[in-house]
Amino acid sequence: MMWKRHTLVDISDAGRKSLLATMMSEECDRRISFRQASELLLPEFAGARIPGIVRRADVVLPADAVAVGFSGLCVGPAGRPRLAATIDIANIVNVLSPYALMALPISGRTRSLWALQAAEELSKRLGLRLGVWGSAALEVCTGLPYTHQESDLDLLVAPASLDVLMNFLEDIYSLEKRFSVRIDVELDLADGYGVQLKELMGSGRMILGKSLADVALLSREHICSQLPESSDMVGHPERFCDAKLNF
Repeated sequence: MMWKRHTLVDISDAGRKSLLATMMSEECDRRISFRQASELLLPEFAGARIPGIVRRADVVLPADAVAVGFSGLCVGPAGRPRLAATIDIANIVNVLSPYALMALPISGRTRSLWALQAAEELSKRLGLRLGVWGSAALEVCTGLPYTHQESDLDLLVAPASLDVLMNFLEDIYSLEKRFSVRIDVELDLADGYGVQLKELMGSGRMILGKSLADVALLSREHICSQLPESSDMVGHPERFCDAKLNF
């Protein structure tokens, strides 16, 4: 399986207990206490099966392992409790992509979730494949109150033609004003990189891309070559700049 950023994975009960045991041997991230880790990993403490989030590994991992991060519910002075770990793929019992999460019920509990509902409708109208990550994704997945009234909304969108992406971003700016929520949309490129749609529609010639392997600056030509019906932009970045959004 090709792992991608933002993917949620459910760990078996045995795998969760193994992670706690690893913490006791200090082979894992110890920035949080054993009690906090228990509240992240054990459903009887958390009230739900908090998933791991696939992340970039700090070292080269064997083929049968993947790096994940767990994010706690309560936001304190230092932010949410977080646990970084490496797990055996054999202990993964379920996988949910940001796109698959959109098939789950979305409550209207907070502004960011209202905006998510509205963004879903917009994406359907434009024929876009939309995903969600961040705190909204964790709330949709677990049912726990991960978002609050000041939460941002993080979205993922699959490649589409440039004009459709421009129309979608225009709508996103309208949703930000309507719901008083910051919305970041990451374009999910086929080569494994993700780029911010707002940055792509800006004036810079190089765009920051993030993947499970690294962080790199990507040229507009490289990005546009992965968008359908955007071949006229390849080799002519000035055409893209002429078409960029100005807000």
